[in-house]
Amino acid sequence: MNKKVGLISSALMTVMVILFALGMIIGKNSMSYFVCILLSWAYVLVVCSFAAYVREDNKVLAYAAVAFACIYTVIIDIVYFTQLTTVANKTASTEVLNTLSYETLGSWMFNLDLFGYGIMAISTLLIGLTITPLNSKDKWLKTLLIIHGFFAIVCILLPMLNIFNSNMNGNGTIYGTVVLLFWCSYFVPIGILSALHFKNKIN
Repeated sequence: MNKKVGLISSALMTVMVILFALGMIIGKNSMSYFVCILLSWAYVLVVCSFAAYVREDNKVLAYAAVAFACIYTVIIDIVYFTQLTTVANKTASTEVLNTLSYETLGSWMFNLDLFGYGIMAISTLLIGLTITPLNSKDKWLKTLLIIHGFFAIVCILLPMLNIFNSNMNGNGTIYGTVVLLFWCSYFVPIGILSALHFKNKIN
């Protein structure tokens, strides 16, 4: 069952990242928001699957990776569920909606979203450190996960430094989209390699 869960959740995670990118390209924000919620759930299952196979001396790091994955999921789900409900239905005052809107650069939800992905990056770093490569694909997977971990520095520091703010006007949206598309192109191989990793597991 662990192998099957790892394989299926990795495949779903990969599909969700692709759909997230597609939603941004075609301008369907609601689609991207909903997909990100599903992506967070798939990611938790992927990390739990990795944790099920780690060596005994790596279990602390694996458990920590699962914990950070759960924190990431809670943050991201709050951000995007808010976009699909309160923001989409405009059930708050304009001032409150500006604070809650992910599309408002530098808003609480925008910064919280970045922080959430920073927490996810910490999770990938920790789980990457626990993987014992058995082939070249595993080595690539381990490397990509660890490098992705360093995205945490950017995701956590940028909001604190107020790099993205309302003064950027339309340019901020363009830059943000480019950054997210780059992230998608980076994370898709992680999803594919994760699926191959679990496919090669004995049980």
